[in-house]
Amino acid sequence: MEIFILFDHLGETIRGVEPKEKFIVQEHLLKLVDTLWHSFEQDYAHLALVSDVLFGNDTDSFGEQVTNIFLQWEKEGTSLVALIAHAIEHFGLDVDKPCVKSAFMAAILAEYPNDLKYHGNGHYRKVLFHAIRLITTHNRIYKDTNRIINNDQIAELLAAACIHDLGHEGGDNLRDGVYTPGKMEQYALDIARPYFQALDLPEDQLGDIETIVFCTDITFFAGDNSPCIRMKKIYKHFFWDDDREDVGMMMVGKLRRYEDNPRLVLMAMILHEADIATSAGLSYDQTVTETINIMEERGVTTAGPKTVLAFLREQLGETMFTEAGKQLYGRVMADVIKQAEQDVARGRDTFYEE
Repeated sequence: MEIFILFDHLGETIRGVEPKEKFIVQEHLLKLVDTLWHSFEQDYAHLALVSDVLFGNDTDSFGEQVTNIFLQWEKEGTSLVALIAHAIEHFGLDVDKPCVKSAFMAAILAEYPNDLKYHGNGHYRKVLFHAIRLITTHNRIYKDTNRIINNDQIAELLAAACIHDLGHEGGDNLRDGVYTPGKMEQYALDIARPYFQALDLPEDQLGDIETIVFCTDITFFAGDNSPCIRMKKIYKHFFWDDDREDVGMMMVGKLRRYEDNPRLVLMAMILHEADIATSAGLSYDQTVTETINIMEERGVTTAGPKTVLAFLREQLGETMFTEAGKQLYGRVMADVIKQAEQDVARGRDTFYEE
């Protein structure tokens, strides 16, 4: 298997890179590569058992199936490296290309231990799973059209899914009442950047990854300053012919890369939907679990149905945006909203009470 060659190659790459951020310790990362290599065959075989869900056609029972898979992962664990290896094989990606090597490196980096209640390694695995299925579904819907995501773009998306919250420190980008757009998302990219550069990832592809990772910032209370909210408005301009707002004024800084590049906006939307899918579109039980985790990570135990409704309505507008997202998560999202409303109606304030 060509993947085994990547382990050796990336091990050498890691030895030649001096980490630029404090999150990574080179010696620990090298030990991690060795551990992942020794467990790879078993991890790969284990994930093959869920390949029908990962790459299949079923959307009716998708949420229930993935909820069960994620519950199993909590008991037995899984590997981002094995997961991305399945994606490389399924999509027919060329492992000699820098963008594919970078995606594999991103999976290794995303296994570097981060035990946060929500923004830890488990979240990275879930987001990668959703990203793979969203890409699969999108390309199936738009087969034989100019809207498919090509192999280089797939590799960029896989890399971004792995590292979008790398080195996360908990909470959001609001600190002492001051909001810094994309602060932790940029930190994640800065951790990964020297490894991608050592693999000769072209600057334009590195820039693509930087922009779509930046736009996963969905900080509560940020309003129109949120990169994610701005990205959604740009998406509606390109794909819904919505010209109610001057999105040209929004395409500045890192978002300037969206100018005349609707495909990159689509990639950003897919990454965003992969990021929030577990909280919004699998099952009400899974939404409850994710909501408790993210609130407890912030040191509070107030997670309840009103929290869910605020997130789904105020942050997500009660909808997914891509056609793939709607098919995979739309029906369940509507059901989650309905169940949260029922909980509120019967007086349930938090998820810590029945």
